[in-house]
Amino acid sequence: MAGLSLWPDRIARLIPSSRLDSIASPAVREAWRRFARAAGTGPWRERPAAMRRCLPDLLAHQPRLELWRAGEKLQQIDLENSRYRLGRDPSCDLPLSDPGLSRVHAILEKVRPSDRDFALEDFNSSNGLFHRDRRIRWIQLRDGDAVQLGSPLKGEAPELRYRHPRSPLEQAVHLLGITALAGSALLVSGMLLAASIGGGSKIRSISGPVKIFSADGRQIDAKEGSSTALPSLQAYPLHLRQALLASEEARFGWNSGIDLFGTLRSALLGSGGGSGLTQQVARMVYPEVGRDLSLTRKLRELWVALQLEVGFSKNQILKLYLDRAYLGLGTEGFEQAAQLYFRKSASDLDVGQSAFLVGLLPSPNGYSPCNLEDPGAGLERRNLVLKLMHEQGWLSDQALIDAQRRPLNIDPSACRESNFSSYPYFSDYVVAELEGTRFGLNLSDPEAGGNYAVISTINPRLQQLAQEQLKRFLEGPAAAAGLTQGALISVNTESGDILAYVGGGDYSRSSFDRVQAMRQPGSTFKLFPFLAALTAGVSPQDSISCAPLDYVGGCRHGGGSTSVTGGFANSENVVALRLAERAGFSQVLKLARRLGISTPLDGDYNTMLGGRETYLYELARAYAVVANGGRSVPMHGVSRIYDLGICGSIKSLDRCPERGVTTPLGESSRQLIRPEVAAAMDQLLAAVVQSGTGRAAAVVADARGKTGTTNDGVDALFIGYSPSLKILTAIWMGNDDNKPASGASGALVAELWGRYMQQAATAVRSAG
Repeated sequence: MAGLSLWPDRIARLIPSSRLDSIASPAVREAWRRFARAAGTGPWRERPAAMRRCLPDLLAHQPRLELWRAGEKLQQIDLENSRYRLGRDPSCDLPLSDPGLSRVHAILEKVRPSDRDFALEDFNSSNGLFHRDRRIRWIQLRDGDAVQLGSPLKGEAPELRYRHPRSPLEQAVHLLGITALAGSALLVSGMLLAASIGGGSKIRSISGPVKIFSADGRQIDAKEGSSTALPSLQAYPLHLRQALLASEEARFGWNSGIDLFGTLRSALLGSGGGSGLTQQVARMVYPEVGRDLSLTRKLRELWVALQLEVGFSKNQILKLYLDRAYLGLGTEGFEQAAQLYFRKSASDLDVGQSAFLVGLLPSPNGYSPCNLEDPGAGLERRNLVLKLMHEQGWLSDQALIDAQRRPLNIDPSACRESNFSSYPYFSDYVVAELEGTRFGLNLSDPEAGGNYAVISTINPRLQQLAQEQLKRFLEGPAAAAGLTQGALISVNTESGDILAYVGGGDYSRSSFDRVQAMRQPGSTFKLFPFLAALTAGVSPQDSISCAPLDYVGGCRHGGGSTSVTGGFANSENVVALRLAERAGFSQVLKLARRLGISTPLDGDYNTMLGGRETYLYELARAYAVVANGGRSVPMHGVSRIYDLGICGSIKSLDRCPERGVTTPLGESSRQLIRPEVAAAMDQLLAAVVQSGTGRAAAVVADARGKTGTTNDGVDALFIGYSPSLKILTAIWMGNDDNKPASGASGALVAELWGRYMQQAATAVRSAG
């Protein structure tokens, strides 16, 4: 037993003290010693509890914020709460005394309660936020980040430094990960040998991309490579291939395809990059590899790269890269980029133009000639690539001088006439539709999962309007009301074409699609009890008692009764419940199912008043039935698809053989409710806008719609349509964490609906 008592100290000595001094303070080392003693001494049954008591010290990590100016630290603040206002105003949570600051300069907060680190957002300040000499609006902070509160060009601007070092346990995990990665180098080498000998690569073919286009031919997705590529590797000029190898991976021709040195460097620094060409191709052809900076992503990337090296030749991998690399402004592949920037084929590029395109690769948008903040970055990158080619012996001294002196001659229309817009939420929806019953494609099958051109139903003008209006509203009235997220879908009420689709405020921050998220519909669900009552013979003019019903209070105006129209226009809960009882709760649920609501529903008061979660997408489809005279509206985002393996090229779709075109049969429209019932419901929806809770939508002359607000403003909705435009738009606003928003209401969302639909009407009429 005496030997066991020495075990904790032996554990503490496993890491040399010199190493401990470099990664932890004495207090941290003592915390580990206490943990080791708790794990190795005392009765076995008591050890788990003793170890748990030591965990708080090992998990401790205190974020703090420091204010610096002219190399001097002025303030230091420990961050205990989840949200702070920073500025010159003494009422700010973090008052910072500096004349260059706005009264409220920025907001520091955790986007989600579970987040480890804070985000910093400019609060429309006068002098702005600057990170690495670039003005920013928002940044997710990491330990060591420094953000200047004002332009560095205007004297000594104050600087915020964010400190949030790893906890002792996080440090240990980090070191363990680095050790595991180093050990994996030997493992990967062995796997490469085994796979080469046994022919073990599971990747035998790589399907072409799935590219999504609007009805007018604009490319609208941002995934999986370009449909425009040259037919062979030799079709790309030699100097383009040399520029790529000189810049990205000079060892490509002889290495294993796995840049272990770069991968280790990336893991040690916690930064991006560090991947060889084959590893980059792995991310291009298998998006499942991911793009985060984690160790697990690096291991996934290494494994796919290994498979590619075994299953494909170096020339094939290089061709995949040239065909699919992202080069800014939506261009994927060097052929597509050459057409946009120089209005010529990649096969006709000169050496300077090739070097320019290769120079874009590390940051296509940052080095773009369209980046007004740094328009000369592209030229600097071109010259850097030319120097690398010279160092590799691929350019003579005179050729280097000639290439550097030659003007780039970027086509001036490239920045304003790019036919690309990325609608990522809608692109995700389209892929799901392709894999659904309408088309039944298996896009995850590497043998048959792509090489399609998809013609969608999206209207680019309405989509752009929807994105802009939602973004502005979230930054303005919605933010003031405590709302941080929103979703919008617009549909043609006759054809079911999806015209605009926005699943959230910012896809780069969150790709979660809120159009198809489970949320409480609030009073927008009252469509169904009122429709059921009208179907059962109730008239819009009938008088309904306003007396309280069980726990539900009476009408807000305090009268003894109101008409069906008045009860719907003013969203009276007691009227909706009395009508649901008259029609029968089971009939209300049956009608909701018939109109497309698929989520769980119960025959109770809570459901009738919108307390059961459902999808905005399905609510929009149900309201569209009323707008379409009671006939079903088969909503869809894809009109047809072309198999490019048969059609040959995106440029020859009009000549594609019939067997290469798939147009789905689609769902035939059916009469779901009687036309006279739909007409009566249409008038009730009109009354909501004319005299009820949706008056903010009245800027559209023939607007119809319904507001919805759940308890404490957690969800706010407006769903409405314009008969003359034949467009229905459903909007939801709220917070992802269900945080209450006392200023939220369906009336507020009706205001956004009115703004958007008013501009949509102008766009549609001008196009027509």
